Amino acid sequence: MSDSTILVSLNYFGTPVAGDYLDRLGDGSDHRNDMEYRSLAEVLGAPPEHLPRAVLERYVEVSPPESYLPLFPHTEKIFERILSPLRSAKRCYCLGEYLATIELCAHVGEMFAILLWQMRPFVLNGKPLSQEREAQLFGSTFERKGQEQRIKMLKAIGGVEEADAQRLDELRKRLRKYFHLWSEGVSDARADAFHCFWQVVNLAESVLQISFDDGKLIINPALQAYVNKHSADRQGQRQPQ
Repeated sequence: MSDSTILVSLNYFGTPVAGDYLDRLGDGSDHRNDMEYRSLAEVLGAPPEHLPRAVLERYVEVSPPESYLPLFPHTEKIFERILSPLRSAKRCYCLGEYLATIELCAHVGEMFAILLWQMRPFVLNGKPLSQEREAQLFGSTFERKGQEQRIKMLKAIGGVEEADAQRLDELRKRLRKYFHLWSEGVSDARADAFHCFWQVVNLAESVLQISFDDGKLIINPALQAYVNKHSADRQGQRQPQ
C-alpha cells in the first residue's frame, strides 16, 4: 500500500442515533451542538424539532451502529453516482418514500457494478481495453449493458465477490419488481426498501474494505488505485495549459 493521500467524505450518511435520544430532544435544552442533532439535521435537511416523530424514528431504524459508514473515498464521480444518491435513499426512507428508496438503492447498485469493473478493468494482451475495443468485443461497453449482464461479466473475470454479486442481483430484482412488472404489488415496499438499503450498505463495506494500521487508513487496494488514478487525472485537467 502506498502512502498516497486520498480525499474522503466524513459522516456523509449521518451517525447512529439511539432511540432514547429522541426523547431528550424535547427536554427544552439546546441540542444544536450534539452530534446526533447535527446528523439528523444534515441528512434530513431540516431541524429535528420541525420534523414528525415518525420521520426521526425511521432515521433511528435505518441508522444502527452496524450500518455506520464513517467515511467514503471521494472523487467527483463517486460523489455524484454513489454518495449523493445513497444519502437521498436514506432520506427518502426516513420520509416514508419507500419506492424512491428502492429505486435509488438499485441505482447505486448499478453504479457499484460499474465501479467494480473500473477497479479491475478487463485486460487483453497485458493492456486494459479502451471503450472502443470493449464495445467491439462485448457488443457494447460495460456501462451500457443491463445490470444482469454486468453481474455475469464481473463474475466471469473474478471482479466481484459472490456475496456482492448476490447483493447486486437482489437490488436488480427489487427494481424490476416495483418498476418493470405490472403484476407485482407494493404492499411490502417498506420492508423491501429497508432490505435494499442494507444491501447497499453491506456492499459498500465489502468494496471499501476499510481498516486502520497504527492510525493509518487502509482501503481496498483496487479502490485505492482507482481513486489515485482519477484524482491524478482531475489534477492534470486543472493544470494551466
